[in-house]
Amino acid sequence: MTAAHDDASEGEVGAFVDVSARLTGFGAQELSALGMGETYRAVVLAQAGSERCARLVDALSGPGSHAAAHLDGELLELARAITHLWYTGSWPGRPGDAGSFVVSSASYAAGLIWRTLGGHAPGTRPAAFGSWAGTPTGAESVR
Repeated sequence: MTAAHDDASEGEVGAFVDVSARLTGFGAQELSALGMGETYRAVVLAQAGSERCARLVDALSGPGSHAAAHLDGELLELARAITHLWYTGSWPGRPGDAGSFVVSSASYAAGLIWRTLGGHAPGTRPAAFGSWAGTPTGAESVR
């Protein structure tokens, strides 16, 4: 565990998850259940700094702060990066920067993109023999 993990209070992680819920469209409980809130907050703090992170949380906290439309360029860029992080499990870096990276194998598997698509990340769940032959749950059969 990093120092950021050790020093993070539940309230700070909760505020980060609440803001992330506003950015991603998923509920705070759903995001918390993924178990990535503390890790993602530590990544954001390391990449963007505590001051920018606190400014974003302040800007998007409270009633009437649901939209990121009122954010300045710097905070809007951070909001997009956080959204990208939750959906893909990777930090996007800055445009033209080679600083993008996948946080961990767990973050890849927890990416919201897989939930949005109604599936699981490839290679993260074993499939039973012949599972490919049946119609996926929730899909219509085309015959």
